[in-house]
Amino acid sequence: MYTLLLVSPRKEELGDFTAALASAPDITLKQIDSGDDALHTVREHTPHLVIIDQEIRDKNKKPLELVMELLGISAMMNTTMITSMDAEEWHEKSEGLGMMEPIPDPPTEKDALALLERFRKMPGLS
Repeated sequence: MYTLLLVSPRKEELGDFTAALASAPDITLKQIDSGDDALHTVREHTPHLVIIDQEIRDKNKKPLELVMELLGISAMMNTTMITSMDAEEWHEKSEGLGMMEPIPDPPTEKDALALLERFRKMPGLS
């Protein structure tokens, strides 16, 4: 069983995406609203993958800054981001963070299935 943590306040807008993730028999999906909640959650129990929405609403934190803080808790944490950045901008801004390929915004059921396929192929999952 794999635990995925989605950091996003957009419950309704991401409904198809989250429903597809949650319906996978080997996935437990938890969604929280803020980066601060994500940091607390990860300190308690490290998920197998953290999905960060570009729309997090933390006043003093941007999504990629949250990734750096999460990696400070667990350097081997798997992360990805829902983003509208094009491939070149994404590469430039996320370089060195070891993140998985980004998820387009808004994500669809198809994007969830593609994410799960990439995730399950990652080496070292236990």
